Amino acid sequence: MEELAKKVALVTGANRGIGRVISIRLAQAGAQLVLAGRNQAGLEETARMIVELSTVDKLEPLICHMDLLDASSIDGAVKKALDLFGRIDILVNNSGITGKVAPLWEIGEQEWDETIDTNLKGPFLLTRAVIPSMLLRKSGSIVFIGSVTGKRPFMHRSVYAASKLGLVGMMRTLALELGSHGIRVNLISPGFVAGPRLEGVIDTVAEIEKISSEEAHSKMRAMIPIADFVSPENIAEGVLFLASDRSAGITGDDLNISGGLVMY
Repeated sequence: MEELAKKVALVTGANRGIGRVISIRLAQAGAQLVLAGRNQAGLEETARMIVELSTVDKLEPLICHMDLLDASSIDGAVKKALDLFGRIDILVNNSGITGKVAPLWEIGEQEWDETIDTNLKGPFLLTRAVIPSMLLRKSGSIVFIGSVTGKRPFMHRSVYAASKLGLVGMMRTLALELGSHGIRVNLISPGFVAGPRLEGVIDTVAEIEKISSEEAHSKMRAMIPIADFVSPENIAEGVLFLASDRSAGITGDDLNISGGLVMY
């Protein structure tokens, strides 16, 4: 069932990983996609995959170059989407960076600023740019991709945790401000998501703790009640739920998809 038919969804970081899987899942549900990110080749590959899977006649996904550290780039991409489609019904703030994996006292000011700017300021700038068009129609769904790291401490992840916990505060405040305008705002807190980014974190942790990557991998899996990492597809299904009318009564919520790693 194409429950998102006639909806327009903008997804950041759509060029790879979770962002690509989210984009494909929303397209399968009938949404028209705006693919945003910095990697043109990756965005084009995502668009190609969506076109190949499409079973209905609609416009090809719109590719928008977007740098979350550049406000003019963000405003330009949003304008391009609105000029073509006239609306953005769903905004998925997915894009982000891992930041430096190290004790806080070994993180430089520039490294701190880059992570906070990308993971927190960038979503602020993009959401601010999209909201006016949603206010005009008195409808919309905004989904932030946070992290369980913003809710429970993990060694060597201070700057990443600060950025993701900041998203929770912004999301809840926005939900309060926008509820009366028919706009819902929610957040997903993924746990350890299988993929290259997690493998990079595991390798860095192994180096810091002077253990093998296999040992670090096993330690992380042992923390999860279901004893397995979550998949990008698990996250995409959560986004689809929050973007669709199935979650019409939900706003200001923080949905854990972590295999039980976090239960609050």
